[in-house]
Amino acid sequence: MHFGEDCVLDYGLVVESRGRLEVGERTVFGHHCTVASDESIRIGQDCLIAEMVSIRDHDHAFSSTDVSIVDQGRETAPIRIGDNVWIGGKATITKGVSIGSNSVIGAHAVVVRDLPADCVAVGIPARVIRHRGSKVSSAEE
Repeated sequence: MHFGEDCVLDYGLVVESRGRLEVGERTVFGHHCTVASDESIRIGQDCLIAEMVSIRDHDHAFSSTDVSIVDQGRETAPIRIGDNVWIGGKATITKGVSIGSNSVIGAHAVVVRDLPADCVAVGIPARVIRHRGSKVSSAEE
């Protein structure tokens, strides 16, 4: 587990690290976030992670109906979050996704697939609604 210099870890942050966890410099975690790594989570520098965000690189296996879910173990896949990413309050980042640098993830979004750099993504599941730096039409405002 490694946190870069000048990170802010607000109160109530839960870190579970059975695997590798790397956080870049100056990344800020709001209150009551959960970061849980069974395999690998890499969060870049200068990220803003708002309150109550969940970032987990694993989930329960549940394919069999003949075995209790609790007895089926876990499925894992690494998470990669680029530099200068803002993740809004109560968003969820699921196993196996990558979020490109300079992206913004809306509050309550659930990220279940890779997102490119410089995007704004919202919703359940999260989808790109525009790219940063592009003009917003008056219909979108």
